[in-house]
Amino acid sequence: MFEQIEWKTVYETWKSGCYDFPNILSQPIKAETIFVDYKQDGYFYGYDWLSNENISARKDMIKNRLIEFLYFVRPSNKGTIQTAEMLTDAKDAEELAAIWIAATAKELSDSPTDISVRRHADMLYRAARDFLKDRFYLWHPSMRRLVPDIMIPLSVLQNMTCQDIKSLIAIIQLNTILLKNHWGILIYSSLKDEAAPKSRYRILNN
Repeated sequence: MFEQIEWKTVYETWKSGCYDFPNILSQPIKAETIFVDYKQDGYFYGYDWLSNENISARKDMIKNRLIEFLYFVRPSNKGTIQTAEMLTDAKDAEELAAIWIAATAKELSDSPTDISVRRHADMLYRAARDFLKDRFYLWHPSMRRLVPDIMIPLSVLQNMTCQDIKSLIAIIQLNTILLKNHWGILIYSSLKDEAAPKSRYRILNN
């Protein structure tokens, strides 16, 4: 049987760790919209992650070499794109925490680390998933990458052991801060006055 932990306990631990970072972990996630002059039938709309150092070049490509962007640029994988849309659609700090925890813990549970790390990561993933399952349509099991990067060096993770969830929550929070400082979420859109499409992952009435 899988070991379980209540979401309430996970979120209390997350909030305790937030005391050292009172704003960055609870601030709403905002995507930057980049206009795409798409002239074919329908409209162009989609999410992407990009490292901050590459955003300016991407904007230049969309403005000056649109064909290259439309036909030769590969977007982020489906798992990270779904995470991006869920993060921007989160209604409060608790939903944000659950999305970051679930996405990061899922990747850590499959990482080449000590079994104690993978076991506690799996517990965190399941607790966060249970909180989110009535609010969002969740990631398909075949999706392997749910965040754009695990920025904590593997050498650090491989020298960790976990006695409880506290140390792993701290790792997830640190990785979240690094991602927020080094990566951005973009929305590519050909829409001007029209309303943006509704979220694909938010469950109605939640």
